[in-house]
Amino acid sequence: MDMKTPAIAVVLNDRDVLSLNKNLLKEVDLIELRVDMFENIDRVEEIFAIAKEKFGVPLLCTVRAPEEGGKKKFDNRLNIYEKVMPYCDFFDIEIFAEEAKALRQLSKQNNIKLILSYHRFDLTPSEHELEGIFEIGKKLNGDIIKIATMINTKEDVETLTFFLLRHKNDKVIVIGMGENGKITRILFPFFGSLITYASLNLSSAPGQIALQDMINIFKKIGLTDKKR
Repeated sequence: MDMKTPAIAVVLNDRDVLSLNKNLLKEVDLIELRVDMFENIDRVEEIFAIAKEKFGVPLLCTVRAPEEGGKKKFDNRLNIYEKVMPYCDFFDIEIFAEEAKALRQLSKQNNIKLILSYHRFDLTPSEHELEGIFEIGKKLNGDIIKIATMINTKEDVETLTFFLLRHKNDKVIVIGMGENGKITRILFPFFGSLITYASLNLSSAPGQIALQDMINIFKKIGLTDKKR
């Protein structure tokens, strides 16, 4: 399934999939199902099947590791990704995850785009460090490289901006987290970041903007020509 970019993604758990009115998400481009936020792990396949049928938009499966913001630890994350393959258009896993190579192979065999991600919830690394992380992700053949770091100062915004401008044609997602990073969630898609993440009932990262607010902002600054 094709995804319009820049895309607005909303983060859901299993309860959201079952309870939300589908019309609330009619203007969403992508749904990220955060399995580590699910209340009932035994129903993972069923939840993905319901979401695919109910909402009719591309699905992104993420089973985030606790080291980078995940809410649960799983002994075998690959097993979960394998179970939901028939329903997914995207997978997300950390660049430094030991399962990254295996998931790259699995996703490629099943025509699923792989987002290789890096999260820092305390700071924004230097430009040199970010470049090194990006190169590791590219060597792993990620389809999209995602960099999300905490914004503490104006200089952090500048660091991420320079990084994004250098890689705007390299299929990247760049996000500044925290209250000071909210501006990046609005402006970076304009500079080439492929996806921005909005919140509905739950936030998966600090500084996420509410879904309807993000949709309205996209309209006002001309980032979408879709009839929302």
